[in-house]
Amino acid sequence: MADTVHVIDVPSSAEGRILRVLMNADQDEAVGFLVQPAVTAGARSEQRFAAQEPHLEEPSRWRQQMVQRIAEQLDAQRYGVKALYVIGSTKNATAGPASDIDLLVHVDGTPEQRNALAEWLDGWSRALAEMNYLRTGYRPQQLLDVRFVTDEDIAAKRDDFAAKIGAVTDPAREVKLRVSS
Repeated sequence: MADTVHVIDVPSSAEGRILRVLMNADQDEAVGFLVQPAVTAGARSEQRFAAQEPHLEEPSRWRQQMVQRIAEQLDAQRYGVKALYVIGSTKNATAGPASDIDLLVHVDGTPEQRNALAEWLDGWSRALAEMNYLRTGYRPQQLLDVRFVTDEDIAAKRDDFAAKIGAVTDPAREVKLRVSS
């Protein structure tokens, strides 16, 4: 069968590491990698092992780091951005390998600035989706889910997203933008 991969004698060639295979049935793809075993606490008479991935960070933390990178690179004046917020599973540190990154972008620029910003963020989204695939084996088309909100949206709380800015429960978390020089 052309789609079959044979792995021969993993224990002798893996030097004590564990073969971990991540499968994505939706994409009909899989990725395998070797990880160091680690003993976990809680077993009395038997040892239980969990795969440790020293070079793969936990999905929520990685997504939060990527949001920070976007904020550091974003030229707020050029694109008419007043603030950047993260919401959802990335903000709540519950994101998994298939989770997207939900961003709220408070804008006051021109339509041209907003279009340019949307294109810039689309580039980030596609690049992050590819990075996510290389890290986890899950390949989304895009990784960013971006919502633009204006002063009017926030004041009128026109939708659930604008209402998250300054909300009492589950508020959006503002991400510090770089200071333009």
